[in-house]
Amino acid sequence: MHERDIIKICYLFYNEGLSQIEIGTKMEISRWKVGRVIKEARDRGLITITINHPQVDLTETEIKIAKKFGLKQAIVVGINDFSGTSPLDQIGAAGAQYLASVIHRYRILGVTWGLTMSHVAKFLPKIETDRLELAQIGGGIGTIEGTDNPALTTMLGQKLSADAHVIQAPIIVRNKSIRDTLFKETKIRETLEVAKKADIVMFGVGLVSTESLLWQSGLLGPDEAATLKRAGAVGAICGRFFNDQGKQCWQDLADRTIGLSLNELKKIKHKILIAVGKEKLQAIIGALKGNIVDVLIVDMKTAQGLLDK
Repeated sequence: MHERDIIKICYLFYNEGLSQIEIGTKMEISRWKVGRVIKEARDRGLITITINHPQVDLTETEIKIAKKFGLKQAIVVGINDFSGTSPLDQIGAAGAQYLASVIHRYRILGVTWGLTMSHVAKFLPKIETDRLELAQIGGGIGTIEGTDNPALTTMLGQKLSADAHVIQAPIIVRNKSIRDTLFKETKIRETLEVAKKADIVMFGVGLVSTESLLWQSGLLGPDEAATLKRAGAVGAICGRFFNDQGKQCWQDLADRTIGLSLNELKKIKHKILIAVGKEKLQAIIGALKGNIVDVLIVDMKTAQGLLDK
């Protein structure tokens, strides 16, 4: 085929919007030949496609992250430092928008505490759902900046017109004996059984730092931060600490934690991790390597950090 015919086929397809069948009829060749010509032209660099929209950089980054880490989807938020709203508000609004778009497909939403999740709840619109249930996947941390699990679960239940199952107990207790006793409580046991059946969950990721909520709430002390770091912990999801490969750290603490284990969390069909800030990069990578995440919602700077790793 002559070069001019190749160019004509490409022009008719991209500039004139003709279908491959229409081009084949006009050029007196099969639609399959038209398809091969277009593909070969792209492979040779005769055709380049430019998407003229400011969103394109975010979209490209999202696709690269999803491919790199084997995710169902990545959502990257371009934080606007001059918008008058905080990064947490902006990431929370994106998380709320995504949750609202998919929640109708699911039956039980697993709920966690945390500052990021409180901002998701803040921006989530009121949605009428059909027999949706909400269940805490772990205990609470007390009322710090509106982040406590029972309060968030109740708020989300109201916004999603759903039945809410709460756990009126702390996420971490003093010893395994106390945890085992609490597990015998009917309400806690029933809520965790519902949580195990969750088919969607959204959660933030915590740091191994005395500035994190588990330490601010008084549930963990400075010595435990040092122990966790020696054990290789890089982050936590609902009180479950993990290393850079997403594996559980420090069994003694795990034995004092009220909530789903990391293995139980992994079994949930649709797991959404939402986070903002490059300081959480290592924790996010650990969760990704541990297959704890299906959909990732992050800011652009953190996303770029993930691609550089």
